[in-house]
Amino acid sequence: MPATEDLFTPIHKGIRSMIYDVAGRLQSNDFANLDASKPLLADLETEFSAALSTGCVLCLLHQHGLDEESQVFPAVGQFDPGLVVEFIEDHHELARHHSVITKMARDMITRESPEERVRFGAELNREANIFFADYQEHMNREERKLVPMMRLRFTDEQLRALRSTIMRSMPPERLAAILRWMLPSLNVAELTAMVAGAKAALPPEQFQLLAGLGAKYVGPERWQLVQQRSGT
Repeated sequence: MPATEDLFTPIHKGIRSMIYDVAGRLQSNDFANLDASKPLLADLETEFSAALSTGCVLCLLHQHGLDEESQVFPAVGQFDPGLVVEFIEDHHELARHHSVITKMARDMITRESPEERVRFGAELNREANIFFADYQEHMNREERKLVPMMRLRFTDEQLRALRSTIMRSMPPERLAAILRWMLPSLNVAELTAMVAGAKAALPPEQFQLLAGLGAKYVGPERWQLVQQRSGT
């Protein structure tokens, strides 16, 4: 029997929520107001070291690709190395495009004229929309190609162990930033499976972090149902 676990769709749901949020902020932002724009521009950074917080949206997108390359793709590569090469090339192209957006965001801060910032903001919004569309298509192809292949090649236990390894490797601040977006993006069945699996596989402190974020960001009725179904 094929496995049923899915390593990609849950995190991708969280990433899509990040993209929808920052894209909405970009298209409605008043770039004439530089001080109000700075938190948004900081979310377009490439590296955590240059961002205002570990919640930096595009930093998380960039790091997600690195996590896939270091943790998931080596396992997949033994079965379909060509597919892995295809997705790594995607990551490199997305990283190059992300760097362009980061540079535009940094340049925006140096523009002294409000009128110039408004014009530049429109260009930034268009460029970001192209990047977001490409990133979405990349995630769609991963879900179409990698999820079915991994379900055939791996057991549920192996896939759950791989997810646990990825989560264990994250610094607490980054794990919290990702879970803050991912947990409320999941349906009850997905949440129940994730919470039950996390309870069994994660260190107590990481599980408590997940449970606390679920209680905070998932609706109370939905979270109570998840707790009941997962036995937590």
